[in-house]
Amino acid sequence: PGMWPYIMKMAKNQGLNTVQTYVFWNIHEQKPGVLDFTGRANLSQFLQDAADAGLFVNLRIGPYVCAEWNYGGLPAWLNQ
Repeated sequence: PGMWPYIMKMAKNQGLNTVQTYVFWNIHEQKPGVLDFTGRANLSQFLQDAADAGLFVNLRIGPYVCAEWNYGGLPAWLNQ
């Protein structure tokens, strides 16, 4: 997360106007009912950093996102 502003600024300087990211359910809710939006899961900070850099954001929201990610981004606790 600390590198997001720099990376987004560099992307903008190279002519990009949009960044894209997945929103993995299993990152934000690793345990049932316990939501985490801190650190690398801080979605609002990511969006603010993109806006500050003048970038649009294409959010790829699940719950199932595939993306070569375990369980397609679904939490493992769903299988219990």
